[in-house]
Amino acid sequence: MVRHAAVRLALAVPTLVGVLFLVSALLHLVPGDPVDAMLGEGSSSVDREQLRRAMGLDRPPWRQLAEFAAGALQGDLGRSIAGGEPVALLLAQRYPATLQLTAAALGIALLIALPLGAAAAIRSGSIADRVSLILAAAETALPTFCLGPLLILVFAVELPWLPVSGRSGPASVVLPALTLGLGLSAVLARQLRVALADALRLDCVRTARAKGASGWRTILVHALPNAATATMTVLGLQLGGLLAGAVVTETIFAWPGIGRLLVQAIGARDYPLVQGCVLAVACTYVVVNLLTDVVLAALDPRLRERT
Repeated sequence: MVRHAAVRLALAVPTLVGVLFLVSALLHLVPGDPVDAMLGEGSSSVDREQLRRAMGLDRPPWRQLAEFAAGALQGDLGRSIAGGEPVALLLAQRYPATLQLTAAALGIALLIALPLGAAAAIRSGSIADRVSLILAAAETALPTFCLGPLLILVFAVELPWLPVSGRSGPASVVLPALTLGLGLSAVLARQLRVALADALRLDCVRTARAKGASGWRTILVHALPNAATATMTVLGLQLGGLLAGAVVTETIFAWPGIGRLLVQAIGARDYPLVQGCVLAVACTYVVVNLLTDVVLAALDPRLRERT
């Protein structure tokens, strides 16, 4: 188990390096200059050059990336170009909000997906099966940037039950969490339906039924553990999409998380802050997938043998 986790962790390092390299390259290809954002286009060339040299923007892009990576290894992510605050401090202030939103969305998704997917698998063609199919189709046809404003229109404008934006209390997380969680619940419900339907056809399930085990005991003890592997794999991959969707959702609901901070940093061409936000999201995604691999290896020893 330890060897399996170590191998997965070692493979994650090139992934993080590749993400940073790609983001740095794209930032320097996008038109715009942080000096223009700070001084304005009417500033003198002397002032612009002095500020560019003070911020290290006169160095080649590869050297800026190398210096950022070297500092990141020592826990120093540099300073924000726009505000001058340490990037690590800004991330530490915003990260709890993103974790809260992601955890709430995941909880909503599981509360909807688990009973719906199980009912759809047990009773194929039933109302639950059709509802899960409709949810999956709606999730594909209704992306986050459409679902969020619709929820605001219904539950914050027409029915003023919930706050429109901000992070002022428990009620303020409901709408953004629903925006993220509904889409994830549709994917998980359909995946659980397929995996559980296949597990119900296994020999061990048939043997348990032949021995007189009750229906729910057969499902909980024999079928669900066999269906958990495929479902958890999809869940680990979808959590990365959840973080990506949080960028749009946090912007729609003015949620003070890393996603909104990233959008603001891109608008200001704040290279160190953009790289820090992307690194934080990438590290979270890698850690989630690493934990998923470890749990799956514990559930299925055959996965450890492939390492």
